Amino acid sequence: MENTSQWIGIDVSKATLDVYIRPIGKALKVANTESGIVDLVEQLLSYDLNIIVIEATGGLETELIIQLQAALLPVALINPRQGRDFAKATGKLAKTDAIDAQILAHFGEAMKPQILAIESESARQLSELISRRRQLVEMQTAEKNRSARARGKALLDVEEHIKHLDERLEKLNQEIEQLTQNNQQWIDKANLLKTTPGIGKVISTTLVSDLPELGQLTSKQISRLVGVAPINHDSGQHKGKRMINGGRAHVRATLYMGALVAIRHNPIIKAFYDRLVERGKPKKLAITACVHKMLVILNAMVRESKPWSAAQDNLQTT
Repeated sequence: MENTSQWIGIDVSKATLDVYIRPIGKALKVANTESGIVDLVEQLLSYDLNIIVIEATGGLETELIIQLQAALLPVALINPRQGRDFAKATGKLAKTDAIDAQILAHFGEAMKPQILAIESESARQLSELISRRRQLVEMQTAEKNRSARARGKALLDVEEHIKHLDERLEKLNQEIEQLTQNNQQWIDKANLLKTTPGIGKVISTTLVSDLPELGQLTSKQISRLVGVAPINHDSGQHKGKRMINGGRAHVRATLYMGALVAIRHNPIIKAFYDRLVERGKPKKLAITACVHKMLVILNAMVRESKPWSAAQDNLQTT
């Protein structure tokens, strides 16, 4: 057992896992396979760990995170952009898998990222099904766009593929519904969220699955987590535009669609949007502000276990 606390960085690739243990400077490399991960977890259990930092890599990191969390090891999953920005800020311009692991370990010590919540197997399955549904919808949209330009046999093939995607989506929706109905806590939270004008089955299920922290964090924390907290860009006399960045892009995109509906049918969000536009706020920025406001209120709703109503605007949201 090491005597001092350790920060671990793991760079994930398809074939290997590069590991760096800070501050002792120990480097490891194991195969990104079930047996390789089991061996790595056994080694890491001998250390007094503060946190293990991993970058999101399109799913290549999933099995690693599952095994680390099963061993009750603290894991943080960060956006790759955060890692690269930190590397540039610390003067590390070279890029290899081993160097990236060092940077992630340093990031963990310096930035203290939030530890990833442990998901149950059913929650993980729900998240994967929702992610797959999102992929199919994107494919469906692309094929429908192609059908407007296709002719002859090509058009027949596109239409056949759209039909197949329709069938797959219907089956996926049934599987998502069945999985959700097997968990009373999910049902209660989804039903609570659906009392909000603009939040339907797909959005509520996505929030239940991909934003389990909803209702457990402050308004500022949940906004930063999703990536809808406005970031200042000021320097001296210059006052730059406030922008959003980072966070869980798919959750943000889902809430954006909900905000578009809410602007038409939700009195609180509609009034808020109208006020912003009247003050000269560009419509796209006004919609983004509505996404932020909706998220803050939804967070308060779940925390207080109260359905949406006009009174929700007055809930304590800090």
